[in-house]
Amino acid sequence: MSHEIKETCLPAGRNKGIDRRDFLEITGKTAVAISLASLPILTSCNETPTIKTTHGACYHDCPDRCSWQVKTEDGKVIGFEASQNPYTAGKLCDKMVNFPNDVTYHSDRVLTPLKRTGLKGKGEFEKISWEQAISEVTSRLRSIIEEKGGEAILPYSFGGNQGKVQSRAISSRFFAHIGASQLERTICGNAAVAGVLATNGQTTGVLPEDCVHSKFIILWGTNPVLSNQHLWPFIQKAKDNGAKIVVVDPFKSLTSEKADWHIQPYPGSDTALALGLMHVILKENLHDQEFIDLYTVGIEELKAHVQNYDPASVAQITGLDEETITSLAKSYGQSSPSLIRVLIGMEHQVNGASAFRAVAMLPALTGAWRDFGGGLMHMTYELFGASLNWESLSLPPELANPKTRSINMIELGKVLNSKDLNPGIDALIVFNSNPAVTTPNQNLILQGLEREDLLTIVSEHFITDTARYADYIFPATSVLENWDILDSWGSTYININEPAIEPLGESKPNSELFRLLAREMGFTESYLYESDIDIVKKTLRSDHEYLKGITFESLRQSGGQRLNLPDRWMPHAEGNFKTKTGKCHFYDADIEPALPTYLPREYSKAEMEEYPLHLLTLKTPKYLLNSSHANIEHILKKEGQPYLEVHPDDAAHRNIADGDELKIYNQRGEVFMAARISRKVTQGVVCMPHGYWPSLMKGGSSANALTDHLLTDMGRGGAIQEAKVEIIKA
Repeated sequence: MSHEIKETCLPAGRNKGIDRRDFLEITGKTAVAISLASLPILTSCNETPTIKTTHGACYHDCPDRCSWQVKTEDGKVIGFEASQNPYTAGKLCDKMVNFPNDVTYHSDRVLTPLKRTGLKGKGEFEKISWEQAISEVTSRLRSIIEEKGGEAILPYSFGGNQGKVQSRAISSRFFAHIGASQLERTICGNAAVAGVLATNGQTTGVLPEDCVHSKFIILWGTNPVLSNQHLWPFIQKAKDNGAKIVVVDPFKSLTSEKADWHIQPYPGSDTALALGLMHVILKENLHDQEFIDLYTVGIEELKAHVQNYDPASVAQITGLDEETITSLAKSYGQSSPSLIRVLIGMEHQVNGASAFRAVAMLPALTGAWRDFGGGLMHMTYELFGASLNWESLSLPPELANPKTRSINMIELGKVLNSKDLNPGIDALIVFNSNPAVTTPNQNLILQGLEREDLLTIVSEHFITDTARYADYIFPATSVLENWDILDSWGSTYININEPAIEPLGESKPNSELFRLLAREMGFTESYLYESDIDIVKKTLRSDHEYLKGITFESLRQSGGQRLNLPDRWMPHAEGNFKTKTGKCHFYDADIEPALPTYLPREYSKAEMEEYPLHLLTLKTPKYLLNSSHANIEHILKKEGQPYLEVHPDDAAHRNIADGDELKIYNQRGEVFMAARISRKVTQGVVCMPHGYWPSLMKGGSSANALTDHLLTDMGRGGAIQEAKVEIIKA
């Protein structure tokens, strides 16, 4: 049967006459509570309703990690709102205010196992029992392992669920146990981390709340108004206190519109810009010689290196005026406390790690680390890495250090279609991910997913564009229906997630799916069957000072608690870098190249002539998060029609008017989208929103149909922004 079938998969007792789409247009915290309260509560006259409050947290790939509380009455959600976590400040982001209706209670949610009946990609399935699905899947997996070995099986997951239990705890043990290929989960974050680690030896710098003490803030390649919404009030407070806010971004984002100064370099030129700033700082004697002498290595090599990055040379690379480069360097060097905020944005280029490496040197060059609120603000995950009991989540000793091959997730399309890989991939098990949308070289991935000899298994809430190609779909619980523990890569709060309701329909947590597979395959090892709640409890059993006063029970009461960190967190005021020397590395002979160097991608003359426009594919939608929520009707209505941002000069050259339907194309694919003529991009650059599902787009393709599976210089991340295209009227 097709997934279009209107059969309800609702749990017993739900009023099948209720059209939940009536509720979907209602947004805002109060309105959400009203809509949830309107859901039918079916109790007999003799029953006393039981109202319960449970705490949870957002599972999305976001630096904020919002805390929330859920009110239920007799097992049904009647209230959903932010908890009073001081960082998220009682407010959920625009993407999550209506989450119970958008996901948990959505009428299109998958609530039973499904088996494919039609051609791959058609999305045609029939309902089957868990017993039948598990039996058939394990039979196929056994045959693959016996014939070709475990490496013919590839797990594919990423940040669709960042809860520690549902993202990795049991699944990683299962795959290691069967000897599956390992997945390099590097598409986002790894290049940035590699660059900052090369310079500072750690990513944890200035903590988010402490930016209120800064007087000059550079938001480099990040758009917090949209993608880090709970940091923005702290930045705004700093601005109210007199701080100047500067945005460095090739796209005129919502944040840049609210900043004091927008620096708009050409995409991929961040390394050159950072080195150019260093050139000016050193030339104008704005550096902190004492800090350099005490806490850094390689200053003489850096001085010689940046001679190649004078303002005139950097202006040619970045497209900026020489005056802009000089003025930014002087303003930064003369301000105190000065802060640079980076996240992920500028890593998606071939020299992405070098960009982070260079930017991370600036606070040491100027001595900004000496000041409270000064330095570099990046990630916070290391705080949890130091304090939580990772033994509960890591592979048990007998599975540690697996010898199986590693496959980079960015190269999924290439791998699925490879004739040389031995063994080839015969089974793909996807969970917490939608690679048909989020992974580069989309058409190559779809070509691989179409293989009839590929067993594809998907655990999901909806029939996503990846799930349309599945042989079997298993219904996953939503975050309101399972236990988990969530750290954060962008804040200092640890959160517990307690199930607010029983799983709807026949949905099960990811962890339970892998327990059932293990049991059916006859595995008896106890580490494959540890319960979710036990993993959560064990993860919190730590005597680390950061976790003092934070327990399973305290988190059940509050939902989230801040780690016990010093009141004045100043990690590098006196050096203490986590590099091999204990100092900030301007130069490192063990890295190639030894200094960050601008090495752009080389395009052939023919390619430049055929595809002259540089394509940015950015997370500009307000209500989508990667590909999540991109199938929800009222959200797509709020987002409105997706547009390609085109500079007026590029549009005039091609006789394109605002609103014209365009074909955007290159050697990998084509996407159809309306034109929006604006100066949000510079001449020669176009920008397309990322996250839309191909199946819901005209022509059946979205942004990643145009991107390539290139890897970054360090960290083996995805150089997704390295794409050239041409545009014509459709």
